[in-house]
Amino acid sequence: MIHTGPHEMSGLAQGEGFLSLRGLTRTYGTFTAVDNLTLDVPKGELVAFLGPSGCGKTTSLRMIAGLVPSSSGHIVVNGQDITAVPPYRRDMGLVFQSYALFPHMDVARNVAFGLEMRKVPKAEVEQRVRAAIAMVHLTGKENHRPAQMSGGQQQRVALARALVVQPSILLLDEPLSNLDAKLRDEMRNEIRDIQKRLGITAIFVTHDQMEALTICDKVVVMNHGRLEQMGTPLEIYEHPKTAFVAGFVGRINRMAGTAAGGLVPIGGIQIAAQGFHGPVEVMVRPHRLALTVGDVPAAAGHYALGGTVARTTFAGDILEYEVDAGGMRLTTEAATRGGETVLAPGTAVTLSWRPQDTYIYPAAP
Repeated sequence: MIHTGPHEMSGLAQGEGFLSLRGLTRTYGTFTAVDNLTLDVPKGELVAFLGPSGCGKTTSLRMIAGLVPSSSGHIVVNGQDITAVPPYRRDMGLVFQSYALFPHMDVARNVAFGLEMRKVPKAEVEQRVRAAIAMVHLTGKENHRPAQMSGGQQQRVALARALVVQPSILLLDEPLSNLDAKLRDEMRNEIRDIQKRLGITAIFVTHDQMEALTICDKVVVMNHGRLEQMGTPLEIYEHPKTAFVAGFVGRINRMAGTAAGGLVPIGGIQIAAQGFHGPVEVMVRPHRLALTVGDVPAAAGHYALGGTVARTTFAGDILEYEVDAGGMRLTTEAATRGGETVLAPGTAVTLSWRPQDTYIYPAAP
């Protein structure tokens, strides 16, 4: 497949996104890092590529940027096939995990670098650099060098440098992983605010589900180079299509069983499993399990398992119990409000949950 430059789509299914990936694949010998990735990113949306290490999310981003050639497939931006266009002609801004700032340049020169490479007139460079530095709240730091700045400030410089060229697409590769928890919270909100204010289309690569769920319009969950599911954060969390998505996005309890006749026997109770036959995984999120002390009958229409507390963990805002119930170890958690009585190991309890909070998937082969 040969490309000579950007061209209108012809003989290729046109996606509905401002950024469209069509069968994007990257192989290294017999290893497939990204496998037939097809998706659409609407204009002005922030989309997370989420998944564990080695799932192909960073390779996908680097193919979009042109830093890694694709083995097959197409990358389309605003109807133009840019699959073979070199990186410097792709009109994209990149923010890396490592910041990648020039240590011998001050903030202003680091931010101006891309504009200078594009031969932008000096007066315009100065105006755009001032605006970009103000946008990331670093006014007054123009003459500082990276070594004089905190990690959070360096990441803001890297963001300003990517935005100052006014790219059509912003690509962020694990940009917050080197920051402490408080700075991560601040920076992800900052990135989201700037992205929405500018209306820029952005791809945010992360392994942190909290980042993906809290700041993005859509989440692309990847596993072993393949797209597992794409949807809004609410769709991904509440309606996971696969066992992998249910287990990776949010915490989960797993219960193995065998479905027959529309039911799965689990711990002495029957779980409705219409349409399933054979080995299955039954899953329930910890915070959807209600814990009550003693042997308490289930509310009408609810499932309930009796058990005993095996371990208690106080985590400040969360009180977590591990409960031995029905021959399994299940976890439940609830928000603390102050004054709670912490249950001791061995306390008899009942776990209950609603049928709609139950996920069922075929067991992995």
